[in-house]
Amino acid sequence: MLKLGVFELTDCGGCALNILFLYEKLFDLLEFYEIKEFHMASSIKEHDTLDVAIVTGSVSTQRDLNLLHYARNHSKYLIALGTCATHGDVQASVEGKIREKLEKVYGTRANPMKALDSTPIVQHVAVDYALPGCPYDKDEIYQVLMNLAKGVEPPTKDYPVCVECKLNEYECVLVKRGIPCLGPITLGGCNAVCIKSQLGCIGCRGPLPKEANPASEFEILKELGYDEEYIRRKFKTFARGELRW
Repeated sequence: MLKLGVFELTDCGGCALNILFLYEKLFDLLEFYEIKEFHMASSIKEHDTLDVAIVTGSVSTQRDLNLLHYARNHSKYLIALGTCATHGDVQASVEGKIREKLEKVYGTRANPMKALDSTPIVQHVAVDYALPGCPYDKDEIYQVLMNLAKGVEPPTKDYPVCVECKLNEYECVLVKRGIPCLGPITLGGCNAVCIKSQLGCIGCRGPLPKEANPASEFEILKELGYDEEYIRRKFKTFARGELRW
């Protein structure tokens, strides 16, 4: 029986909750895993060496950083789950230093929460697997955990959302309707769920790590009449400005 721990840093709680939304598939996982820590599901904490640690959220406080290092030092495999963990997500896109903002509210040198500028966990520790998404596809984490339990290397995705759009034969909302869509430069894995609803991809899975062309996307959106500042903000909402043009 493998030992599993789920650790939550600063986030909305949805990534951890999404694991519980596996419903009957969660019982399949419990045939292979013994859960040693999972705050969303149980108050029990059994400090032990883990086979797999799942970490959600971004590093936004000293407590987050300490917990992250604990998870890394006590696990064989560490999975960064959700865009907060992989790219920093919305809270990491906030401009300016958090200390300066706290001082304006609480006074000079006030930092009661020991807050840090929000950063993804991949900036602090080595990560074995990164599964982005806000929210991520819960079947992805299920498959990764099942693969690890069976000694199979989990596959990684390296294609844009546009590939899934074409496979599903969805109409391109960017070309056909002029709706801002970051599908060409966003990592796939969501099955193009936003485009299915005739909405543009908002980039919640983070930028495509290779062969993305954000400069071209930037120019296309400009030609469609969108303001440069609007485009820049859209690019960095989930990716902390990692997309360059």
